[in-house]
Amino acid sequence: MGAAKQNDSGRLWCRKVRGNYQYFINDKYVSKQKEWNRLKEQAKTEYRNKLHPLLEKEVKSLKCILEREKRISDLFTTLCEGKRILFEPDIVPISEIIRRFECEEYEGLPFAADDNTEYYTNKGERVRSKSEKIIADEMNRHGIPYKYEKPLLLYADGVHKEFHPDFTAMNVFTGELKYVEHLGMMDNPLYLKKTLGKLDIYEKNNLLIGRDVILLHESSYRPLNTRVIGDYINEFLM
Repeated sequence: MGAAKQNDSGRLWCRKVRGNYQYFINDKYVSKQKEWNRLKEQAKTEYRNKLHPLLEKEVKSLKCILEREKRISDLFTTLCEGKRILFEPDIVPISEIIRRFECEEYEGLPFAADDNTEYYTNKGERVRSKSEKIIADEMNRHGIPYKYEKPLLLYADGVHKEFHPDFTAMNVFTGELKYVEHLGMMDNPLYLKKTLGKLDIYEKNNLLIGRDVILLHESSYRPLNTRVIGDYINEFLM
């Protein structure tokens, strides 16, 4: 990343006179009215000439951090499995957090005996709607680890109750869990009332909408916006 070329000779400087700025290049007055674009480009160039070397240093620092993270990660992951299962590392690598999450076994919600719908994701999981298949396949396409209807204990009505978010997904860089809910019948009053109650429980358990809980919605007259699924994935899971 090279420094931006100086597009004007000399140095730009300014002074404030009676509330207005006067501009000079090489001590020569430059009129704002006549040469505003020249002044703007000169100021932008001087800024970028200082910015680019700083960014180069930051990129080098970031590479060093990533290399250290990989060395720390390799220290544990290159041990044979027989040794890894004997102890918990002082620093758990993200790759290990993801591996453990993907290996978790659980019992999801059963399908009703009279449920004849058969939607299967590209990973072979049976889901309850075409929209959920689309969401699951999009996360899988981006390499996002997720679980379908994985049980989650939340405090509600004075006791801990088991809930089943549509998807429990993991950020591939931080290991943070996010809960993805597909709200599929937003024009149904009973469904909407039940959904608002569930969202209230999330919030009371400090799982905030838009931070910990990702909402994707549709109704009978407004289908799921498939374009935004990737936007949510990039924003919260990558």
